[in-house]
Amino acid sequence: MNAKNDPPVMNPNVDVAESLRYIIGDTGELQDTMGGFRIKVFHTRAFPWGEVFKALAYRDFRVYVTRSKADLLIEANI
Repeated sequence: MNAKNDPPVMNPNVDVAESLRYIIGDTGELQDTMGGFRIKVFHTRAFPWGEVFKALAYRDFRVYVTRSKADLLIEANI
């Protein structure tokens, strides 16, 4: 299988941050952190949980879901 036919999640040439911003859209906010990402979830029902977790897991990120006041945060680190 060549890189053009690979889904973006598995294609090593795709920028992870750019891909996550596209997947999340306006349902959350992506922040780059040292060696990872912090994602603030705005709309829990509309948020694409499965796609985000797949994108992070296929890149070997450790994923943590935490709460800050009323907001849910996804923290991903390598």
